[in-house]
Amino acid sequence: MARTVLRDPRFDAEFLALPEEVRDSCWRVIAALRRRPFSPGAGFRVERLRRIAPTEAWSAHFLDDRFRLPYVVDGEELILFGVGSRPGFYRRLDRIRGRRLKEKS
Repeated sequence: MARTVLRDPRFDAEFLALPEEVRDSCWRVIAALRRRPFSPGAGFRVERLRRIAPTEAWSAHFLDDRFRLPYVVDGEELILFGVGSRPGFYRRLDRIRGRRLKEKS
């Protein structure tokens, strides 16, 4: 069963700022993650970032590990938080995680 894909509001701006080749690869990764969010696929690997009860934060690394797609799996939802390359990418993800924890409190 495919998960529902939700996007953090900042995802769209980051996604649209990417070159077309990167966006195309990202679409393929998202399509694969909808069905198997914890498994690597053709051209990407996944990595568990940290446990945030009751959800899990993950990152898909694609295009020779140059780009990251952080996401959270929350039940039947796949929530995309951003897409981009390093440096500074994981600092933004930490801020998002902190905000989500405050919202759940």
